[in-house]
Amino acid sequence: MRPILILMAVLLALWLPSPDGVPSAGAGPVEASGPGESPEGVVVLPASPGRYGNLQHVRTPLPPRSIALTFDDGPDPTYLPRVLDILDVRGIKATFFFVGVYAERRPDLVREVTRRGHNVASHSWSHPTRLRYWSPAEAHREIRRGFAALDQALAESPPEQRARLEPMFRFPGLNESPALARWLGDRGILVVSAEGGTDDWRGLGADAILRRTVSVMEASGGGVLILHETRPRMIEALPALLDTLTARGFTFVQITAGPEGRARAVEGADPLFRP
Repeated sequence: MRPILILMAVLLALWLPSPDGVPSAGAGPVEASGPGESPEGVVVLPASPGRYGNLQHVRTPLPPRSIALTFDDGPDPTYLPRVLDILDVRGIKATFFFVGVYAERRPDLVREVTRRGHNVASHSWSHPTRLRYWSPAEAHREIRRGFAALDQALAESPPEQRARLEPMFRFPGLNESPALARWLGDRGILVVSAEGGTDDWRGLGADAILRRTVSVMEASGGGVLILHETRPRMIEALPALLDTLTARGFTFVQITAGPEGRARAVEGADPLFRP
């Protein structure tokens, strides 16, 4: 059955139309600058400028035609295990931007993600899409609480798994403010937006998610891709999506701040999580 599914994905990749005329998520593909891809498929993002994803900021410095998978809004006990299995079969490592309230409820899932070699980062405590309009004190508490939940979930994990808590933050709804972004940067936290998304949150079917995501990645030449582990149609589309992108010549990389970036975040003044 699996060879048939792979063959179907490859045929679909050849059948999908050219992305000509599809709006790009930002500037066209560029050569990666700064840190390169390691043999393990890991890309270290520099501390400066510290805000990545050309939907809003500079293009993420990934190698040409490479994609960094990021999953938002979990950990979800229904769908996360399926996502992890799909990634394991293909040897792909991702970064999960978890919501603190869900991480507090299911710290075992946070630990399982890091045990399997994926990174975790913060998507706030309660996912307020209007965080930029909160008072600074309230917004800071919200962000701190999100990181604290991840920190606590990994408190008893081995050091190599604790080190997978990345000093990265994604604003809910990508609805950020320059002031909050600066506040995060002062604490060594990278703000990660994206080069494109799957639009899985719009209620699209699996086929539409597949076609739209491939078009977006072709138009942008790869980059950071946002998916949502809480969307069942995305889970349905995910195996064929990954196989189709691979058939089209994309590779998958994992983004990280690296040991130096983590050290800046945990050893600086007013850290948001512990070493």
